[in-house]
Amino acid sequence: MRNHPARFVLAACVTAAAAAAQAPTLDNSKFREVGTQNPGAKDPAPASGRTIGDYSPRYQPTSKGEQDPDLYSLNRLFKDSHGDFMAKRERYVAPIELSARVLPNQRIQHEPGSFDLFGYDIDVDLPVLVSTDGYLKFGAYYEGRSYTFSSAFGTKGNASGIGDEQLHAAGVHVGFGVFLDDNVLFEMETSPGLWSDWDDGLHHKDFDFPSKALFTFHAIDNVFLKVGARYNQVYEDAPWLPYLGVSWHVFDGMRFDLLAPEYVELSLWPSASTGILIGGEVTGAQYHVRTTEATGSQRADVQVQEIIAYVGLVHRMNDNMSLRARSGLVVAGDYHLTTGAASFNETEGALDQGFFAELSFGIDF
Repeated sequence: MRNHPARFVLAACVTAAAAAAQAPTLDNSKFREVGTQNPGAKDPAPASGRTIGDYSPRYQPTSKGEQDPDLYSLNRLFKDSHGDFMAKRERYVAPIELSARVLPNQRIQHEPGSFDLFGYDIDVDLPVLVSTDGYLKFGAYYEGRSYTFSSAFGTKGNASGIGDEQLHAAGVHVGFGVFLDDNVLFEMETSPGLWSDWDDGLHHKDFDFPSKALFTFHAIDNVFLKVGARYNQVYEDAPWLPYLGVSWHVFDGMRFDLLAPEYVELSLWPSASTGILIGGEVTGAQYHVRTTEATGSQRADVQVQEIIAYVGLVHRMNDNMSLRARSGLVVAGDYHLTTGAASFNETEGALDQGFFAELSFGIDF
């Protein structure tokens, strides 16, 4: 099958980033490392800019009689009202992320053969302030899955197996967030896009719209409770599921984040800019395919899901760049694969355990 270029997706990402740069964005750069001080203060720590896990406002009160030109800006007023909430509600994630991952020698239980998966993603998610209590969110995404199947893979019940496959997802993010009061944030986002092998043109069944709505409550000092709902195709038989979660800044140097049914993570911070990650995550999607093995208008859906357990490291190099590396095991999952041909006996079942590794590069401004 053909490996279609994703140039238009890259262009969409660049366009979204450029447009957002012209608007009053939710400026996280006003957060600095815990413990840093003003230049000239006694024993100042080097101001290396905003870092993951930092909770102190970077700006400081102006000296008596000194004018602060930023005092009444939209960004400053938002930060004064909600900056601490926004910093503690979740671990920092860069607004622009480029990721690559490998899952080598994966197997489906009771099926012959194996496959290698190489994934490559671009995600842009940019908040734009529109008031002192709310913001809009815009962005774009591209997710690629490149499968290399062994010759025996897919031959159970079939004369021949499955040819190497390229699956793609590309679309936009549109959403908003609004504070209903100082301790309650409501967010909603939808991500309409095309999910298919992009083979023989696009089809209306390639379209999907993963969406989510989430309330975040500042319950007590450093505890945030979360409840909401989400729609996507990660779980084949349950596209609509509730969200239940908690984010807890246990103490300086440790936080815990849970958002069921998607992920759980414990992070340890030996420094404000470097974190050690231990967690689990469920990934996957449904793709509409029509391959060269199919004839006429024959099409079908393939379902992929991986449940991973990982350890990792995240590091903020400076205000604008970050790195995240994770590795671990695919501990479970569920696959339903087909060529799209009506006579093909679907290759399906639970995944065996296998290795997983991922590297992500984050961009901020």
